[in-house]
Amino acid sequence: MTTAKALLEKISDNQEIIGIIGLGYVGLPLAVSFAEAGIQVIGFDKSPDKVNKINSGENYIKDIRDAALHEVVGTVKLSASTDFTRINECDALIICVPTPLDKFRKPDMNYIESACRTIGQNMKTGTFICLESTTYPTTTEEFMLPILENESGLKQGIDFWLAYSPERVDPGNTSFHTKNTPKVLGAMTPEGLEIGQKLYSKAIEHLHLVSSPKVAEMVKILENTYRLVNISLINELALLAGKMGINIWEVIEAAKTKPFGFQAFYPGPGIGGHCIPLDPFYLEHIAKKYDFELSMIHTAGQINMRMPHYMSVKIASALNRVQKPVNGSNIFFLGVAYKPDINDERESPALEIIQTIIKKGGIVEYHDPYIPSIVTSDGSSLQSVDLTPERLQRADCVVITTNHTDFDVNLISSHARLIVDLRNAIASSKSNIYKL
Repeated sequence: MTTAKALLEKISDNQEIIGIIGLGYVGLPLAVSFAEAGIQVIGFDKSPDKVNKINSGENYIKDIRDAALHEVVGTVKLSASTDFTRINECDALIICVPTPLDKFRKPDMNYIESACRTIGQNMKTGTFICLESTTYPTTTEEFMLPILENESGLKQGIDFWLAYSPERVDPGNTSFHTKNTPKVLGAMTPEGLEIGQKLYSKAIEHLHLVSSPKVAEMVKILENTYRLVNISLINELALLAGKMGINIWEVIEAAKTKPFGFQAFYPGPGIGGHCIPLDPFYLEHIAKKYDFELSMIHTAGQINMRMPHYMSVKIASALNRVQKPVNGSNIFFLGVAYKPDINDERESPALEIIQTIIKKGGIVEYHDPYIPSIVTSDGSSLQSVDLTPERLQRADCVVITTNHTDFDVNLISSHARLIVDLRNAIASSKSNIYKL
């Protein structure tokens, strides 16, 4: 029996063990989904705190139901470990590590490289390996494969199988989650694709198979770049509309009445999260190797990067209209998460706006029901404070940077003296409310 057939038989008999490397917003929900399907899962993470929380059934990802985590940990279908030598127990390994940018805004591949080296040093013959982290096309075949083969002494397509399946996590989405979000999968060989399909279909309702890992990698980049370009477009139009005295929100609502040829995107203080603000730089990185300039995507990325600066200017302008400078003014920010109703502030434009206002001498406080504390890139540390009528009244300016549904807009509009609403959270057009 070939190694591929042996693994497929193991999968058919529900005898496989899956290792998930990285237990964050992508890895832990995926681990829970596989465990709920009755599959033995080992979650690997370098953080002892995360590992201890999982093994005690303590949930730290809002999109996972507490009861679901308790159940799969209680039945010992899911366990977590910092011991990466246990990779040799696994028949399949799914990599869900971060892919940030370095200080020069170039892809930081250290996490993927470290995961590949660790896997290569510990995996057994007959292992299926799949990367889910967002990255540039050709990463799986040209970056990962040489490391895995060199570290393990094994050969792809004979001793192990390599694939890519982009994560499609949408934090806070109550309709689509890991199980019912269609999943794209591309592998280096037909056998690898078959193994991946059999494996993922246990935890995912619908799979869409593509011809190669680099096609799957480009799918992820396309999805997020599509959003980046369109959101950056509407942000730029919102800035122009503001100068012209046109309500961009009214414009969008009117445009939405067209039943074809238009999809609504909404302006905001900038695009946050791990994917959309970063993906263009990953794509630019690989495009340069092909001597290709992505002028539209580059421009969209630059617009997004400038939005927090424009928002700090808008706050200053609003204060100027009531004869107050930013320096010495009490500015109360509502929401620091990058989107509503989530506990994730990664790449949130609110952090950059807060940092700018602090540098200009503003006295900053913030409230976010999901994020108890923040640290800006320059080291400023803040704790969330209560949202009370007294605090709203005391603030020289209240800035709505995230439109959490928990926010009582009537309370805010009744007690705040000056409001800069960057999310169109308040429908009122009172003279003390300034929109994006």
